[in-house]
Amino acid sequence: MNNNHFTLKEFPSREELVDVLSARVTKDLEEAIALKGFATLVLSGGTTPVKFLNKLSFSAIAWEKVRVTLVDERWVNPTNNKSNEKLIRDNLLQNNAKKARLIPLKNDAIKAEFGIVSLEVMLKGLSMELDVVVLGMGLDGHTASFFPHSHELKHALTTNDLCCASTAVLEPKERITLTRSFLLGAKDLILHIEGKEKKEVFQKATHSDDETSMPIIAMMQQKEPLLEVYYAN
Repeated sequence: MNNNHFTLKEFPSREELVDVLSARVTKDLEEAIALKGFATLVLSGGTTPVKFLNKLSFSAIAWEKVRVTLVDERWVNPTNNKSNEKLIRDNLLQNNAKKARLIPLKNDAIKAEFGIVSLEVMLKGLSMELDVVVLGMGLDGHTASFFPHSHELKHALTTNDLCCASTAVLEPKERITLTRSFLLGAKDLILHIEGKEKKEVFQKATHSDDETSMPIIAMMQQKEPLLEVYYAN
């Protein structure tokens, strides 16, 4: 019997989803700033969040008090088109949001596994209670860089470390990812998916407890933070 917990919010269009999600994240960041004096936002890469990031960049908040980092990263140069850091710089750190502080995951280490120690030190400087995490999901049911049946998956899902190396099937294979325990320290945990195929994958995952085959399951086996799914076809 699976023990999955989530809410699903469906929107008639991707544009409406983007409007509502950006307003929601803006509100969360404003509340965190008012409470603590700063906010921490954790974002995913890929093509799905591009319009959301663009919309969010126009939000009129105290971006100089917002720290932005990534759910995961490909171990490539930040100027590479496959870099999630580049995606964030090009699409979020513009307009009003150009004042935000970006904390990259890629460092100067030759391999991802060699970069973990210094990255752990840097991540400890972040609030252990992340304010907002926005996840994505692949058609194979992966989220972050938690890949089905990968040899690093069990470690990524069970360790108390803040980050770990991971290996993807597709190039670039070397990845760095925040761990499940760190991501679940978030006040708000959101999954942004678009398209009928991804909805079908997610629905299949909700009826299973096999996180080895569909790692997205690992992000909804708790009630706090509750996984909130934003979906449009």
